[in-house]
Amino acid sequence: MRKYTRYEKARIISARALQIAQGAPVLIKLEKEMSDPQEIAKVEWGSGVIPIEIKRIPT
Repeated sequence: MRKYTRYEKARIISARALQIAQGAPVLIKLEKEMSDPQEIAKVEWGSGVIPIEIKRIPT
């Protein structure tokens, strides 16, 4: 798995939370009833299933 900075991680989770809030399907089975998109995105991050990547430009 690729190592992300805390800023990249925050950006990916917030982008995924926005997608979930706008009706995108959740990519994992939730163990308990969750309705907060930010929390769902964090669980998806922990599972490693978020389909978003950061493209870094070499300097």
